[in-house]
Amino acid sequence: MSISNAFGISRSGLVANSQWAETVSGNIANADRRGYGRRTVDFTATMGGGVITTGMSREADQSLVRMYRTELGRLSRQDAIAAGLTTYAAALGEPGDTTSPAQRLAELQTSLDLLFNAPSDVSAQRGAVQSAQSLARGLNQLSATLEATARETRTAVAGDLANVNTMLSDLADLNRRIELTEPGSLPRAVLEDEIAAALDDLSEHMDIRTDTRNSGRVDVYTSGGARLVEGQTAFVVEFDAATSRLSANGIEITPPSDRGFSEGTLSGQFELLNRILPQMRGQLDEYARALMETFEAADASLAPGEAGLFTDEGAAFDPTRLTGLAGRIAVNDAVLPEAGGALWRMRDGIGALTEGAPGVSDQVGAFIDGLDARQSFDSATGLPSDLTLGEFAASFMAFQKTVRAQAQEQGEALTASAAAIEEAKLGAQGVNVDDELQQLLMIEKSYAANSQVVSTLSDMLDALLNAV
Repeated sequence: MSISNAFGISRSGLVANSQWAETVSGNIANADRRGYGRRTVDFTATMGGGVITTGMSREADQSLVRMYRTELGRLSRQDAIAAGLTTYAAALGEPGDTTSPAQRLAELQTSLDLLFNAPSDVSAQRGAVQSAQSLARGLNQLSATLEATARETRTAVAGDLANVNTMLSDLADLNRRIELTEPGSLPRAVLEDEIAAALDDLSEHMDIRTDTRNSGRVDVYTSGGARLVEGQTAFVVEFDAATSRLSANGIEITPPSDRGFSEGTLSGQFELLNRILPQMRGQLDEYARALMETFEAADASLAPGEAGLFTDEGAAFDPTRLTGLAGRIAVNDAVLPEAGGALWRMRDGIGALTEGAPGVSDQVGAFIDGLDARQSFDSATGLPSDLTLGEFAASFMAFQKTVRAQAQEQGEALTASAAAIEEAKLGAQGVNVDDELQQLLMIEKSYAANSQVVSTLSDMLDALLNAV
């Protein structure tokens, strides 16, 4: 081997060392940066015995990446459901709370018991009326809170969709930029980091499939196969608030449609809008319906079609106006002195034209029997259909509280599993500073060896020149 060849080999080693050191120092500097994939330099030997760098690799375990994004979407879905129901769950209360529907009904029953034993007592009559008003107003407030929850959820959907469409547009632009880079180059690795972080963010909103091309671009689809990003084209996701439907490029992707997705915050929000909140609203309306019909059926003073103690904005129950009934139910003006009514109708019947005998409590007894009787409820509520009013109140409260509690519990479990997968992912593609520092020691030794060779070769040349 000639001296000049030896110089060339050592020089190639020093250049490779420089690139290696630059990569390792970059890894250490970016160790805590989200989405950063550890870089490694690829070396190859030359024909003359030297070494050159052939590119840079960005470490990524695609299996762990897919698992992490899936778990992230599942976690986000449960969090969206639990967070969306927080305000309503607080308004609903617990069964023993004085403001809960079950307790308000129990207070009405207690007031009627007191009135039955003292039918001529004006304070007992007033107490029964006030308990009925409290029950009706409680249902009004719950219905209003449920409607507010639906509005807030639609607002959250609009906000998330704005973010999603921005992410899709950004991914299309990243695809354009990455196709201009060389494979194995630092610019490509940087763009791969940005794409990975963008896909992680997108996975919080919806579960996706990706297809990475040789050019570096990443095409994105919903888990059902609908196109979201292809090359440099992003397909806008649109929301029809009137029908609570999502579409992309003319294809419906509303969760859980076949071409859509089933996880992520958007999935949780659409589950609230299209399943959970309507079912809860149906339970409230069915409870209001049962209250109205119970007091109408038990009241012997009413003519057919007349409203009983509870009314639908002053009218008797109308089966065609069931939706939203809990928000409209009110106590009949006939028992409200401030509205021209009379308290004694709580004793004699809502339709009574004249005050009856003070000591007669038959009508009050009929009201009490009606509340204690088992009756049929609509099975579409998802609850047992043969219950008393009190049992139905306790059932729908337990059902509605459980929906949020289960979402919260599953979210907590998924938080732990997502964290475990993320840790494994970071172990596979993240930066271990201790390992990088060990590489720096190897770089130092390699640099020292190549420098020593160059120094020795320089001394040899000096000796040869001096001998001439």
